[in-house]
Amino acid sequence: MADSPTPLRRWLTIIVLLALVVGVPLIFQEEFLLISERVLAAADKRPFAAAVLIVAALTLDAFLPVPNGVTNTLAGAAFGFAIGTFVIWLGLMGGSSAGYALGRWAARPLAARLLGADDLERAHLLAERAGPFALIVSRPVPILCELTPIAAGVAGMEFRSFLCAVALGNLGVGVVYAAIGAAAVERTSTELLMLGAIGMPLAAWLGWQAIERWRRS
Repeated sequence: MADSPTPLRRWLTIIVLLALVVGVPLIFQEEFLLISERVLAAADKRPFAAAVLIVAALTLDAFLPVPNGVTNTLAGAAFGFAIGTFVIWLGLMGGSSAGYALGRWAARPLAARLLGADDLERAHLLAERAGPFALIVSRPVPILCELTPIAAGVAGMEFRSFLCAVALGNLGVGVVYAAIGAAAVERTSTELLMLGAIGMPLAAWLGWQAIERWRRS
């Protein structure tokens, strides 16, 4: 098993991942808005290809730091509420299933090498203790949403129970982001686009941290 990362290394990893998920869209706001316009134009011309690209990006989030807030919001903006919800849900299900497979069949040593032994152990205990509930509530939280499916796979959670839990949680995420993206297009609001890309992931992360502090107090 990989050596446990030091607290400094663990916090640096979290900061880097949060910077990618939240900070990059904020720093490159103009570029993000320009990309948004291009995605919307591409979705009008080739909607199926755009949907496949979004689903693929969300699936790869199990292995790469994909900014889900950006991708989810753009899906809602490009396809509207109903279809956007389905596209987001499908992509999140792909990412969740890939994470479960990594934890279940790629073996614990590999998962520990990727995540760090301490972080994996905490997620493992979380998955065992809270089970499906942890999977549902972790869906909107950056980093944790990728970690808990892997932990569920390592813990050997029944795949049917896992699938039901993440399907429900991912549906909730899809509904919220699709609504924000669709409203942003309807109102021609860059503020709503930025809310989905940055505000929602940050609020989910801060909310989870507040819950963790309350639980430990």
